[in-house]
Amino acid sequence: MKAVITGDIINSTSIALDQRAALLQCLETILNELRCLSPLEYEIFRGDSFQIVVEKAESALQIAILIRAGLRHNISQYSHTIWDARLAVGVGDIDFVTNHIVTSDGEAFQYSGRAFDELGKNNLIIKTRWENINEELKVSTLFADEIISNWTPAQAYVVYQSLALKKTQKEIASQQQQSAQNISKLSILAKEKLIRTYINRYQNLIILNQ
Repeated sequence: MKAVITGDIINSTSIALDQRAALLQCLETILNELRCLSPLEYEIFRGDSFQIVVEKAESALQIAILIRAGLRHNISQYSHTIWDARLAVGVGDIDFVTNHIVTSDGEAFQYSGRAFDELGKNNLIIKTRWENINEELKVSTLFADEIISNWTPAQAYVVYQSLALKKTQKEIASQQQQSAQNISKLSILAKEKLIRTYINRYQNLIILNQ
């Protein structure tokens, strides 16, 4: 059981050409850092789209959320546009593997692709082989997506440092030269505890059903 994340950068055409290289470098840096959560392989294509194969399916949602957090906190100093991505997580088997991710196939690819087509105006969706899990996660994912889509760069930074790099609020405060109280406030405004609960529920559901 693995997971595939299909994604693209939101409003990529509005990002200045001279910033796109920095954006793609940022995305690659985030993906390489997130290998601490699960082995993963990725491929970026058409300049603003990508697919990621996540070895540990139970880690895929956390990785998806942290991709968005990583992008949102890396706002360019030359632009007021906040970077973000639309992501579809598919969970299932992968039974056809080639040298290129985008030409591989299997349940996880199919679920991820179909879910991506269903995103509409939303920026996060999950589809698995289990309809009861899909139904349970549907509403909570809508709420989580709304929260994530409203993170400020400062809030996204705190969430990323905490969930991806396992930094304590004291450590984050020290590296940002801010008070621990201010970091705690940013965590509360980002609703980090609710996001953690959402991630933990997804992880438990996937682990129990594997």
